[in-house]
Amino acid sequence: MTTYAVRQTCAAALLMAALVPYAQAEDKPASKTLQTNNPDIVVKRVYCVDYDLGGVLVNKGGQPFRGTLSVAVRDEEGDIVGRNKVRLRVGAENGARFSFYYINTLDCRRHKFDFRVE
Repeated sequence: MTTYAVRQTCAAALLMAALVPYAQAEDKPASKTLQTNNPDIVVKRVYCVDYDLGGVLVNKGGQPFRGTLSVAVRDEEGDIVGRNKVRLRVGAENGARFSFYYINTLDCRRHKFDFRVE
């Protein structure tokens, strides 16, 4: 085996080992339903890409929701490392996508998200 082939094999093995944690659904925020301060409003399909955060706000109630979704991003020590809010309209028993840009979410698996609606 040439030196180039050995390097390629090692690089592929390291990449696969690095991706194993991402394949475990229970570690991903996207696999969870996150509660808000309103029992009729939940957040699903949360995802992080670099500094961005997004997901789907689901209105389980019988009335339309018009208001503000706020998020506080907490690190593994519980400190708030990012905040943002967005105004949304969601029909009764419906969902709406949302996204926050330039909020500190570099390690989505280690962060906790506190969502509130007003």
